[in-house]
Amino acid sequence: MPIVAGVDSCPAGWLAVVVTFFEEVIQEEFHLLGRFQELFQLGVPVSYVAVDIPVGLLDQVTEGGRQCDRLARKLLGRPRSSSIFSPPARQALGCRSFDEARRHGLNRQSFGILDKVRELDDIMTGDLQTRIREAHPEVCFFAMAGLSSARSGKKKTEGRQERVALLQGHFFQVAEGLARFPASKAAPDDILDAYACAWTAMRLFRGEAACLPEEPPLDSRGLHMGIWY
Repeated sequence: MPIVAGVDSCPAGWLAVVVTFFEEVIQEEFHLLGRFQELFQLGVPVSYVAVDIPVGLLDQVTEGGRQCDRLARKLLGRPRSSSIFSPPARQALGCRSFDEARRHGLNRQSFGILDKVRELDDIMTGDLQTRIREAHPEVCFFAMAGLSSARSGKKKTEGRQERVALLQGHFFQVAEGLARFPASKAAPDDILDAYACAWTAMRLFRGEAACLPEEPPLDSRGLHMGIWY
């Protein structure tokens, strides 16, 4: 049976929801990883991974970010478009302080994930990207809801309930997953986002997933710059 994973960054490092499925979900496992590569040391043959961290970067700062970032904002519309922020350009990956990063055009959000972007960029290759694809949870939820944006933010009670209701149509351990880890290791929105990425990973295996843009361009390292959902 196929096995896929949805991965999101979290305070403990990375949270992976590993899903075994056939026509429907058979089993869900939760893993906290210190490093992304530990996912492939679990002894589980994962076919596809959808991860909520930028994969494929511009070399220079560009207003609005990559084409996929701009398309995702347009797709979601306001106010959910604010959840799509421009990732660091590759020239900024060596920054070690926010003052230095700010000189490379990074805001607080981009600087907050800089270590994770650097970690993934260090290991990513074109061959590996056939299995590991970038996803964005809000775009995943948009598709899951029948091309409709969430009404409330995910940190609000209403927004969390809205996303849980969407996920429960596909997964059966959402409530258990939300209660599994303390927020100091993986916050509830990290868990919901990992589930949303797992949904996209299932769609990737089934050949149902779409990409923004439809034909993603390559960066200078030969990595595709696209958001899958």
